[in-house]
Amino acid sequence: MTFEKPRRRVKRVYIHCSASDHAHHDDVSVMDQWHCKRGWSEVGYHFFIKKDGELQRGRPIEKTPAAQANYNSGTIAICLHGLEKPKFTDAQFETLRELCAEIDEAYDGKVTFHGHCEVAAKSCPVFDYREVLDLDAKGRLGAGSQNSVSAVTAPDPDIMLRVGADGWRVKALQKQLTALGYHVGQVDGDYGRRTRAAVLAFQADNDLDTDGIAGPKTLAALDAAQKREVGEERQAAGLLSLADEGSRIADASVKQASAGGMVAAGGALGVVSLVGETMSSVREAVSPFSGLLAEFGPLLAIAALAIGGFIVWQAVRAGRARVEDHRTGKTS
Repeated sequence: MTFEKPRRRVKRVYIHCSASDHAHHDDVSVMDQWHCKRGWSEVGYHFFIKKDGELQRGRPIEKTPAAQANYNSGTIAICLHGLEKPKFTDAQFETLRELCAEIDEAYDGKVTFHGHCEVAAKSCPVFDYREVLDLDAKGRLGAGSQNSVSAVTAPDPDIMLRVGADGWRVKALQKQLTALGYHVGQVDGDYGRRTRAAVLAFQADNDLDTDGIAGPKTLAALDAAQKREVGEERQAAGLLSLADEGSRIADASVKQASAGGMVAAGGALGVVSLVGETMSSVREAVSPFSGLLAEFGPLLAIAALAIGGFIVWQAVRAGRARVEDHRTGKTS
């Protein structure tokens, strides 16, 4: 084999597995069909390694892969056919070593090699890619014997993420949920109440056991899921309708905007009074300001206009954010 270095910048190489051991899936054309069904233009991997060690080319190397959500830029993606660890073959591992060695040489040892599990809450590529490639702690090729790798970073086929968990796996889970339209709050790697609520919502939407635990089945479903669809009624919701339905934020925004409008109207009345005739209907509506305007004059009028305008602006911002959160499904 001869690796052809692409013109685009590459910093990392990611190793994947196909999540199937069926013989009729052992071809890059099958991966292409699967990925096209997800809405991608073509297979997401650049290379596919069959059980017999044959190396197949997938997506053109000049193109960015579609293999590691949020981590595709500047990468090369390699997939080995297989799901169960004992069923990967020595022929596959030998081809993987040869390919990675060529990539490493092409980049003068400046690229690093990683498993998909390092940036996603899953066990892919299942087998111990660090041992196969003799990686060091930073993912450099052929240096593992000089640097011990913590077992904490090794792939875990029995991942169970729940309340109290933290770290990069949780952060990757939060990013996946957010990308699919499930609100987790801050993406901070801390499996708290909001992350659990997002997992519960995803499980309910996908006919999974609703236990709030991101185990193997939930993680696999996340990987295959499409973005969450939001109902027409929710998409059409407005600030007033949300306030009527009991949203405290929406109600506060409406009241704040009304109060700010009254203050601004009072200030506007004062400014108009100073330069010419006034509108009696407006003066009657804001009569509580009349005495103050008479006593303090133009400064108070201008200040009231500015303060009222600021209050309205803040209320509008908060109201728009609340409506957007509701329409996109971030809040109930």
